[in-house]
Amino acid sequence: MPFEIPDGLAKAIYVKNKFTTIANRYDLFNDIITQGMHRRWKGFLVRKTGIQSGDHALDICCGTGDITQRLQRVAGASGNVTGLDFSAGMLHVAKSRVTDRNNRFIQGDAALLPVKSDSQDAVTVGFGLRNLAEIETCLSEVWRVLKPGGRFLSLDMGKVEIPIIRPLFRFYFFVIVPMIGKIIYPGESFFDYFPHSSLDFPSQQKLAEILEKTGFTNVQYVNFHFGSTVIHYAQKPSP
Repeated sequence: MPFEIPDGLAKAIYVKNKFTTIANRYDLFNDIITQGMHRRWKGFLVRKTGIQSGDHALDICCGTGDITQRLQRVAGASGNVTGLDFSAGMLHVAKSRVTDRNNRFIQGDAALLPVKSDSQDAVTVGFGLRNLAEIETCLSEVWRVLKPGGRFLSLDMGKVEIPIIRPLFRFYFFVIVPMIGKIIYPGESFFDYFPHSSLDFPSQQKLAEILEKTGFTNVQYVNFHFGSTVIHYAQKPSP
């Protein structure tokens, strides 16, 4: 039977519960399927935020907190970085790594951010947008909490457009990746979710258009690995 992703609220509950299930070995899974490249992509994303010492940043869908902690190292003791996720299991892993008291994690919904308006210098998300039922609602919330001139960056799956590469990537992503996940967590079907969640996720250009429609300016994106992974950058206009 083909793998089917639940719709609406059922998708949110499914993803939330399953991410809690795989939280303890999620970083290992990412290391294996990307050959460690996800760490470089996240480092690039943090540098691209342009945050400085003393800045405030929010990392939504923060998972195990690896981007959150990178942001805090840049923001320093005078800055404040918050990681937000709806999975208790992911947050448990993230909190277990915290050494900086200014680095905090909270459980919450990316579509209803418990953060003051115009309060953040940067908002980031790593491999999280495609897990949301309503991307536009989340982006509207990101817009609300960013300061004028604040930056939003998203790291996620992209669309491979090169004909000779596309079938090779599809085989790897739809066959090899779930196989690796099931070796780490025997019998866990959630690893079929990862490739299937990319099917309806907007292409690079389409997501850029959604960001512009939301009101962001200076929208741009950088492709990695032939476009299989992409970082989007967008800015909330200054007055």
